Amino acid sequence: MKTSSVVLACLLMAASCSKVKELDKRTESMESSTTKMSETTSEMEDKLETTLVLLRSGDSAGRRLQVFDHMTNENTDFKNKIADACIYFKAFEYQLLTDEELRYDQHIKSLLLDDAVNEFTKRLGGIQDQIKVNKLNPTDEDLDNEEQVYYAFALALHMNHHYQEIMVSRNSDLHLTSMNDLIKGALLKGSQKKSLESHEDILLNGENREIIIDLLKARVDILSALALKNLTNKKAMTLKQKAKGLLFLVSSGHLGNIDLPETYDKATDSTKEWTEKYLDSALKTKKFLHEIGVDKKLEKTLRAGLKEIDLNEKNSEQKKDETVSEKQRKVTIKNLINELVE
Repeated sequence: MKTSSVVLACLLMAASCSKVKELDKRTESMESSTTKMSETTSEMEDKLETTLVLLRSGDSAGRRLQVFDHMTNENTDFKNKIADACIYFKAFEYQLLTDEELRYDQHIKSLLLDDAVNEFTKRLGGIQDQIKVNKLNPTDEDLDNEEQVYYAFALALHMNHHYQEIMVSRNSDLHLTSMNDLIKGALLKGSQKKSLESHEDILLNGENREIIIDLLKARVDILSALALKNLTNKKAMTLKQKAKGLLFLVSSGHLGNIDLPETYDKATDSTKEWTEKYLDSALKTKKFLHEIGVDKKLEKTLRAGLKEIDLNEKNSEQKKDETVSEKQRKVTIKNLINELVE
């Protein structure tokens, strides 16, 4: 019996050891499979991320080309050129960076900023080569195609994609970056002799500096022109006003004047608010140019028209029911105009 018990015990132990070894092998196999699955998943995630980035790059480049072609088409009117310019600036890939990329991948952001300013300065330079910048007049009703494209670019410089705005709203350490911001940042650093980032160096390289300065000057004019349009009605000009205006144009501003019928009292609150925004943005750009040592005078026809604006104070008595806020808005608008026409 004792011998049998010993043999049985040995057999049981052998079976047990065999099962343990088998279990160990299965465990090792599972661990190996899990590791491989993890590696495969990681590889798949990397490939997916790369694919998405490549798709984003191709889509944004294609979108810019599409809207630029439409914007430069002679059959596209000025309003649609402005709409196209807004889309164009929003479609730069740096505007579409994720929150994680913005916070942790400065290298990719730097590369995309380089791409953006490289493309834009070339597009802008090609347009500017076809126009006479010093003779531009935003109040001219017969602006040619390239002049309209140029003013559309100048007007839409500040546009940001809503996606970037969302990213910034989620992280207080991030900042909105429009093409206008990039240009002003480069010019300011350059004027202060500070070290430049790669995209800033591109913007100030060779003729690029003069090109972007000219565009900022055009921005002052086109924003001021939109404000003047909101404040007046050219179609309601009297024969006397037309005669004075024609004399002003023929004499290159030495005779006559630009006196347009004012519409401020009849304008909606929204129109008045946008007028103030246009003037404020124009003045900020003018002051920035002064900060970097560049003098900017409003285009002479535009300047003459704005100088005559009195918000109907000359031709009507002050309304007794005018609110304090409305009086203040008039003062604000008039002050903005006075600073712009200096």
